[in-house]
Amino acid sequence: METMAAAVPPTAGPSNGGGGGGMAMAVCMGVINQYEENVEHLRQLFSRNHLVSFSIDNIACSAGSSSGDNYMSVVKRVTISQNLQQDKDQQQPAASREAVTVIVKRQIASLSRRQLYRCEEAFSNEINAYRHLVPLLRHYSQQPLFPLCHIAESHDRGSDSGEPIIVLQDLKALGYRMKDRLEGLELGHCLLVMKKLAQMHAASLAAQQLESALFAAQVEQLSEIVYCEEAAEFYSTILDTSVQQALDSLNASNADGSLTTPISLIEELRPKLFAQLKRNINEAAGSALSVVCHGDLWVNNIMFRSQPEEVIFFDLQAMRRTSPVFDILHFIYTSTRRRLRDEHTDTLLAAYAEALAKELNLQLKHTTAAKQLEQLCDTFSLQRLTAEYVRQVHYGLAIGMWILPAVTFDPNNLPNLDVMSEQNLTGKEIKCTQTLTSEYHLRIRELALEFYERGYLQIEKPAM
Repeated sequence: METMAAAVPPTAGPSNGGGGGGMAMAVCMGVINQYEENVEHLRQLFSRNHLVSFSIDNIACSAGSSSGDNYMSVVKRVTISQNLQQDKDQQQPAASREAVTVIVKRQIASLSRRQLYRCEEAFSNEINAYRHLVPLLRHYSQQPLFPLCHIAESHDRGSDSGEPIIVLQDLKALGYRMKDRLEGLELGHCLLVMKKLAQMHAASLAAQQLESALFAAQVEQLSEIVYCEEAAEFYSTILDTSVQQALDSLNASNADGSLTTPISLIEELRPKLFAQLKRNINEAAGSALSVVCHGDLWVNNIMFRSQPEEVIFFDLQAMRRTSPVFDILHFIYTSTRRRLRDEHTDTLLAAYAEALAKELNLQLKHTTAAKQLEQLCDTFSLQRLTAEYVRQVHYGLAIGMWILPAVTFDPNNLPNLDVMSEQNLTGKEIKCTQTLTSEYHLRIRELALEFYERGYLQIEKPAM
C-alpha cells in the first residue's frame, strides 16, 4: 500500500532476507513472535493444497523481507524439507533430499496498527487480486507478471485464529533480486519495468475486450484502500504531513532564494492535493483510458533477474482500476533520480507505448476483438499517453513527497508504529522519531526544482 509519510516505511514483498529455522515452532533467529508459525498447521496446509510432491520432514521460517521494508504485513520465508524415511522409494542420500522455499504473508499482530492503517482492507484486497485478477491477467500475458500464488485465503481454516494467509513462489530461489532503493534504477532496468508494465496493462485490455463480463466481475472484487471515503480523512492527513515535511526541508535549504517560488506554488497546491488525486484516480476508472493497475509500483515491489533478463512485480495490496499513467508516475517519481528523468522520461514513455501496442497486437490481432485494435492503439498512443502523463503529473509530485522518506530512511532509526498507532487511536499526540536523512533533503530539493523548471507547478488546476 502507499507509504505513509516518514512515519511509515513502504510495503514490500519477498526480499533478499536470509535463512534460519526452528523445530516445533519456527522462529527467525534474533526475532521473536512475528515469524513464529505452527509447524504442524503449515504441514497440513501445504499438504492440503498439494504444495509439494514429497512427504514433509521439516518446516523452518525466517524473515522474508529486510528490516524496515515491510510494515503492512509480516513476510516470512518458509523452507519445506523432504522426509526420506517416508519416501523410501526415492533412494536418495540425506544430503540430497529435496527442499522447497515459499513466501508466507500474514497480518501484523498489532490490532491498533491494523485499524489505523487499514491493514486488513489492504490484505483482503491483495487476496482478491491474487484470486481473481492475477489468473485472468496471466492468461492474457506472454510473460510472467507476478510470483505464482499457491494459496490466498481470507480465512485460514486450519489455524486457531482463522487469520488470512497468502503463500507465494519464492522469487529469490529463482534468481530474482531487489535493487538498492537508495541508488535509483538505471535506464536498462527502467526500460524492463516499463515494458513489463505495458504487458500487464495490455493483458487487462485484452481481457476486457475478449471476456468483458468476466473481466467486469473480477474487477468488482477489488477495493480502493487509499483514495476512498472511508480512508480519506486519515490519508489526506498523512499526505498533508508529508507535504509539510517537504516544505520544511525546502525552506531550510533555501538560503539562496532559488526555492522561494517553488515553495509558494507547492503551498498553493497543498490544501486540495489529496482531493484532487482522489477525484482523478476514481474518475479515470470509468474512462476509456483505464486498465488494472498495480497501484504501488516502486523499487521495493519489483525484483530483477539477470540470466535470463526478467522483471516481476509483487505486493498487490493497492491494485485498482484506473489510468495507466498513475502506475507510470508512481514508478518514475519513487524509483529514479532526477538526472535519469531529465534525460529519459520521453524514452520511457515511448518504450511503454511501443510495448503496449505490440502486446495488444499479439493478443487481439487474430480474435473477434481485432476490429478494436486500431481504436485501442489510438487511445493508448504515445501522444495521448504523454498528454495524460502531464495532466496527472501532480500525482508524481505527491507520491514523491509521500514515499521519499521511505526510500531514503535510516534503517537504524525506525519508528515504532505499534506505539504510534496506539497513541493515535487513544487521541494522544503522535511524535515520529524517524530522522530525515541528507539524501531525503537532496531528493526533495531536486523534485521541487524539477517540477518548477518543467512548468508542472504552474499547470492550471481544475476546479474542486
